[in-house]
Amino acid sequence: VFLVGSRVCGKDYKGTFLSLQYATGFKVEYLGNGCKLVTDGAGRTLVLLPRAQVITAGHQYNNAVEIPVTRVVTKWTTIPPLLRALGVMDSIVGVTTRKKDWHIMEIRRGMEEGRIKYLGESRATDYERLRSVKPDVFFAGEWEEVEKLNELQIPFAGVTEYLEKDPLGRLEWIKFFAAFYDREAEAKKFFDSAVQKVKELSLKVSKVKTRPRVLWGFIRGRGIVYVPRADTYVARMISMAGGHYMFVNLRQTGSAPITLEQFYARGKDADIYISPGTLPQYGITSIKKLVAVYPVLRNFRSIRTGNVWCFQPWYWESIDKTDEIIEDLAAIFHPELFPGHRPRYFLKLPKR
Repeated sequence: VFLVGSRVCGKDYKGTFLSLQYATGFKVEYLGNGCKLVTDGAGRTLVLLPRAQVITAGHQYNNAVEIPVTRVVTKWTTIPPLLRALGVMDSIVGVTTRKKDWHIMEIRRGMEEGRIKYLGESRATDYERLRSVKPDVFFAGEWEEVEKLNELQIPFAGVTEYLEKDPLGRLEWIKFFAAFYDREAEAKKFFDSAVQKVKELSLKVSKVKTRPRVLWGFIRGRGIVYVPRADTYVARMISMAGGHYMFVNLRQTGSAPITLEQFYARGKDADIYISPGTLPQYGITSIKKLVAVYPVLRNFRSIRTGNVWCFQPWYWESIDKTDEIIEDLAAIFHPELFPGHRPRYFLKLPKR
């Protein structure tokens, strides 16, 4: 039983659940009287309580959030794009990415004007600086120091959209954030429109006779390559765009670390290679420079034909543009179906 002042939010009965089509990482249950029960990406339960009502004793502070929220801190760069789609960017008061690395102009302006504070690197949350901005909720990672957040009385919600198996599941996390702002109707309208566009796109590429073989992997030092497993939104996105993913044999979710030898054996005959990173930021501005750094790629088919792509710097800040990202991939895989299309989220590396 959840009490707000003298009113009952919910009793021991099932409320109405938010309808989800693709996302599996969170739940929202409506308990009545404007109250909501949210299960976040870390499996924690949060009670969302209407403002101007008193939170009674018995609640742990960190799992009771007054809504609609007006001051939030975001852990990942993938979160603000969904808040942008909801029209609530002005609620962001803290981020963990430096101003120079943002491509969302509202964030950069907010940091320049002092409305949005840089709170330190996302790898190690500075909890004291986090508390100083007094957030209504901290949209966090699932590996936060829970005891520390409880001690500082900072409400937080774990965000794990990257674990979704479908790119539309990632996008559907807009409904998770909407629950904190009472903007479910806006989220549904935005999401349904994107889903319709992706369905039309998938229908268009479903008629192709040949699917290009697509390699997707990020090479790190010491001879290790990280490739998406088959049950990831990346693999699903490639399929939706009309491509054949080269590592469909690697089941489960998340990324798999493999050796350069394994990467070579499976990837050398791929038609297209996509490196999930902004290579120019590392000084790799051409295929020639890429091969100079990683000679093992020299004999890859995609290298020889010049069909190598990487992310634009704003890729990770564009989850709200999921339909456009899939369209970019479809145009890369099947340029004959998209004459004149210029990819917006992917960059083709020149040969030299």
